[in-house]
Amino acid sequence: MNQKYLLKVILSALTIGALTSCGSVKHSEMLMLQDVQNRIAAINNAPALKIQTDDILSIQVSSRNPETVTAFQLQKQGSEGSSGERALGQQEGYRVDESGKVYLPFIGEVQAAGKTVMELRQEISTKLIAFFPDATVQVRFLNFRVTLIGEVARPNAYIIPNEQLNILEAIGMAGDFTPYARRNSVMVMRERNHQREFVRVNTQDTTLFKSPVFYLKPNDIVYVEPLKAKQYATQGDFLSRYSPIFFPLVTLATFVLGLSVR
Repeated sequence: MNQKYLLKVILSALTIGALTSCGSVKHSEMLMLQDVQNRIAAINNAPALKIQTDDILSIQVSSRNPETVTAFQLQKQGSEGSSGERALGQQEGYRVDESGKVYLPFIGEVQAAGKTVMELRQEISTKLIAFFPDATVQVRFLNFRVTLIGEVARPNAYIIPNEQLNILEAIGMAGDFTPYARRNSVMVMRERNHQREFVRVNTQDTTLFKSPVFYLKPNDIVYVEPLKAKQYATQGDFLSRYSPIFFPLVTLATFVLGLSVR
C-alpha cells in the first residue's frame, strides 16, 4: 500500500512539473503611468537644445538666384536603407569643431556651440546680408539620433527629424515595451562634452516628467532591462520545444516504475 501511494505521489509530481515547465512564465500587465489622474500640468522643463562640439549641422542657404549660393549646396543628407542604417551612416554637413565653430563660404568661421539652431540661423542670416540680401537660411541637426536597446519591440538607432523627442515617444517609436520589460528602471546613457552620464527613470511614475532625461538629446542611448521573469520564461520555452522528447521519457519512466512496484 505504501509503495502504491508513493508511486501516485511521484507520478503526480512528474505530471505537474512537466505541464508547468512547458509554458512561458507570464507576469501581470503593467500599466504605464497608472496613477495619473485627469488634470492639467504645466510643461516647464522642455529644454532649448543647444549645439555642442562634434554636432553635424545642415546649413542650407537659398536665394532668388540659386547660382549665387551654390557654394552652400554641397551637403547630401543620408543614404538609403533602414532607419538604423541611415542613423549610423555618414551624413555630410558642417561639423562643429573642438573650438565650437563652423566654417562657411563667404563669411568664414561662426561660433555655433552653445547656441540654438534658431540663434545660429539668425547670426548666419545677418552676416550673409552683405553678400546675398535676399538669402534665407535653414539650420537643423543631422546627427540627432537616439538608440533604443533591450526590451523594446524594435531595438534600433533612429533618426529624429525634429529637435525635440521625449523618452515615451522614443519607446513608442521602437514599438513599445516587450512583455518582459522592466518599466520602472529604464536607463538613459548620455555623452556630451566629453562626459558620460547614466540616469535611471521610472516610466510608471509621474516623476518621469521632471527627469533631466525625459527629453532626449542627440546620441542618447535608452536601455530597457529585462525582468527576471524572462529568464524563467526562456527556460520554459526551451522545455516546450523539447516536450515531444520529454513526455515519452516521462511515460516510459512511469511504466517502468509501475512494473517495479508490482
